[in-house]
Amino acid sequence: MDTVVDINNVFKEIVTKHLQLQKFYTFSLDEIDIDKITVDLFPLLYAQCTGASIDGGVTVFTYEVIVADLVIEKQSDLLTQVYAETLLIMQDVIAQFVLSMNSQSILDNDTQHWGFTTPISCDPFTARFSNLLTGWQTSFEIRVPNAINLCIAPYTS
Repeated sequence: MDTVVDINNVFKEIVTKHLQLQKFYTFSLDEIDIDKITVDLFPLLYAQCTGASIDGGVTVFTYEVIVADLVIEKQSDLLTQVYAETLLIMQDVIAQFVLSMNSQSILDNDTQHWGFTTPISCDPFTARFSNLLTGWQTSFEIRVPNAINLCIAPYTS
């Protein structure tokens, strides 16, 4: 059975193998203390499961996904450049999911039985902390097989 843990591991693997992404975060975005993240951990990938729907033999997980970089206030004229770079990184992340469903990629071959919904709509953002967290946010729908099987359910007879 494929779970949130499996999907999070795919996001971690993408970050590990991507030459620009430095860190993967999950859980609540509010829990990320930007002041405690050192500059060398940017750009980052954040992905959080926000829901799931179960229909027959398929579970569809909905994920909030963010690719972001840090912009020092004094460098705010660089926002357009950061938007451009982080959108390219988001496209890399999307490509890994799309391609892993159809061919060999950096992801584990077990993901080839997953489904991924396109098109993906991305929205730019800039959040003001002590610096400017800037990037793109989107929502992914990832379909995984869900064997509905009482034989493997933890019930007593």
